[in-house]
Formats: sequence, structure tokens, C-alpha cells
Amino acid sequence: MQELWTIAADGSSANAQRMASRIASPAWTPRGEIACVTTVDGRARLTVPCGGSVVKTDPDLDVYGSIAFSPDASKAYVAFASASGTLDLWAAPSTGGRARRLTAFARDTYAPTVSSDGRVLFKVQSYRTTVAVVAASGGASRPLATFQSETPSWDPTGRLLGITYGTWRRVIDDAHYPDIAQDTGIIAVDAANPATQPSSVVHASASEDQALCWSPNGKWIAFHSHKDRSDDVWLRPAVGETPPRRISFLGRGSEVGWPRWSPDGRWLLFEGASRRSRRSVILVAGIDQETGVVTREPVEVPLRSIDAEAGHAEWMPDSAHVVVIAKEGPGRHVIVTLARDGGDERVVHRLASEHDAPGLSVSPDGMDIAFIAPAPDGFFQVFRMPIGASSAGGSPAQVTTDGSNKTQPAWSPDGRQLAFTVWNYDAQFWTLR
Repeated sequence: MQELWTIAADGSSANAQRMASRIASPAWTPRGEIACVTTVDGRARLTVPCGGSVVKTDPDLDVYGSIAFSPDASKAYVAFASASGTLDLWAAPSTGGRARRLTAFARDTYAPTVSSDGRVLFKVQSYRTTVAVVAASGGASRPLATFQSETPSWDPTGRLLGITYGTWRRVIDDAHYPDIAQDTGIIAVDAANPATQPSSVVHASASEDQALCWSPNGKWIAFHSHKDRSDDVWLRPAVGETPPRRISFLGRGSEVGWPRWSPDGRWLLFEGASRRSRRSVILVAGIDQETGVVTREPVEVPLRSIDAEAGHAEWMPDSAHVVVIAKEGPGRHVIVTLARDGGDERVVHRLASEHDAPGLSVSPDGMDIAFIAPAPDGFFQVFRMPIGASSAGGSPAQVTTDGSNKTQPAWSPDGRQLAFTVWNYDAQFWTLR
């Protein structure tokens, strides 16, 4: 049972009202009533007072997020979903009737507030990602896609790139996460022009699907998915239409990361929540790349020499060691090498960064790593650094230099190129009368 609380501004008193339905986004009307968004018969509706009469609008659409009212209480400002799965701001008579759309941005419009003279202030977000590639030695970047895409990974031949793609918005309300438009697909790396869409789709469920990787022999593709209310690693043949099957069982809320297949084809590495501590850890499962059979259930790889939450891990060429980037504290990250089942730990680099999910990559010869760090130009850039035992303490070298943020580096099988994600996130405030 939900409750609606009203509290005196000085904290001297409080009142709780039990609500028969699920409510959200309470807001005062100029007349002193409390309005809110109420779930009625499975639909999100504006009710005035909260939980009371439904304000019926034309078009008859669900209401999302914050609401606001004009100073004379004649209009209600609400967010409706567009056909593309984003939010637009609308004005509707507060007693119901024909609504008028006020915005048509490419991304969400939300959080309206109204001043005493009737001006409406609202927020617009812009989130863009695309995959690109650069020579491992540095130089100019080349875009590989023009559509929203991220988490690049190479196929064993180096001619294809696995990606996550989509609009990121399938169901508007974040309460329904992870039912979002985020799917896995493939693009060609050596195409004359950047791809405008995936050349093939690996998996496209109603849930979050992302971060595929190939087995070394090219027969299997593993990927992260929330399919069937999971949060796990799924496996499917690289060729054909055979449905994927779930091969880890950490379950919803475990926040499984990006799977990575060992060079010898015997192990699968991924990040997830520890069943004991609920902290983020690295797990290794045994798997046969010929048959796709799981030979050992996932086992945690302990970090013993540092107190940190694992973020992402990649294999060293010997399939016996891994490289992990972990978070020691707010803005503090550490890169560590360790044995596949724990032990033999060595800290190779520490860095300060506000980027909490930057990824990591290892060169095919195991002599260098690629990682993301803030550069003097103010952008998150790709860096590379030697990590061989004889080169411990080597200095990072900046690989990318153009004015954009980068994340999720991925080294090509021949060691000559680094794929990565270019991203941009902005928030703007707008006003209208």
C-alpha cells in the first residue's frame, strides 16, 4: 500500500494518506490541491486530487514523469510518449480535453516547472553513441557507423565488429527497465562508408541485449541479456537462427557485464554481482567452444591485494591470466593483472576518472593495454600503456586526440587497430510561454 505524505515546511507536522493505487510525481496545483500520476487499470493517468478523478485528455495517452500547472490552474503540463519512444511536453486543460504538443525534440523532454508569470521551464537530454576505429599507434579516427551503437568487439577474422545498437528507449517509464531498445548486431569494419544499420542482427528481444563476443573458432556468440527476466550471459551459434540459451544464472539484479572468451576457447569471463557480498566481481565459467557446453559453473575470481569493485576484465594471451579495471573509490580506478582463478596479483596502473564503465582491452601479444582516461583537452580519450613484466611502470600514451568522449576500447586481432565508442551526453534547459 502506498502513502502520500504532506509535511509542514518547518517540519512541525506531517500527514500520511493511504492510496489505493500506485502513484508518482505529486505536484501542487495553484488551488492548493495535490495532483499526481496514478496507475488506473494499468494506465498512467493524471489525477486531481491525487488518486481521485482522472483528467481525460485527447489524445488518450499515458502520462510520464513530472507534472506542472499554469498559474491560473487552467493548464496541466505533462509528458506523453512519441512514436519514436521519447517524451514530448504537452499542455492539456486541467479539467480534461484536447491537449496540444509543445515540443518535438529527438530525445526526452521532461521535468516541467512554471513561473508565476506563466513561463515554462523544462529539460531536454541528448545522448549519442557511435563506434569508430583508430590505428593502435594513434592518428585520425574513422567512424564505422552513423547510427546509435556501442560496445564494439572483433570477430576472429578482424573483418566484422559486434555492436550494441538501438534507440535505448522501447518502454518510456524507467520503472520498466530493462525493457529498452538495445539489441546486438554486426557491422563490417572494412566497408567504404560507415554503416547506416547493422548488416545482421544477433539478438533483438524486448529487453536489454548488449556486448556480444565470438568464440575463438568463430562458432559461437555470447552476449549479455535481460531476456526472460534474467541478467545473465546467453549463448547462440554464430550462424543460423537457433534461439539463444542462457548459460549463467545469477538472475535479475546481478548486473552481468560484457562476456569475453579466452584465447584457448575454454573459458568465459564476465563481471557480475557476488552472491555473498553483492559487490561487483569477476567470474570465470568453463565452456567448450566446439559444442557450447558449459564445463564449469561461474566461479568468482577474488581480488585479494586491493579493496575494489571489479568493473571489466579481459584475457591475457595465455588464457591463464586476466586484466581487470576496478573501482577503489569515487573517481579512483586501478588496473590489475591476476591469475584466472585468483592470486598472482600485480597493480599495473592507477588513474583518476569520473567515468565508471570505461572498459579495457589487451593487445593480442599481451604487451599493452588500452584504457580510457581524461586527457588534458577535457575529453575522455583512448590511451595505451605497456604492461609486460619487463615494462612495468611504463607511461601511458594518448592514442585518440579529436574533441569527443571515448569509451569501451577493443583491440583488433592483428593488433593494428583499436575500435571504441564515441559518446556524448548533454542536458539543456529551455523555456517557453
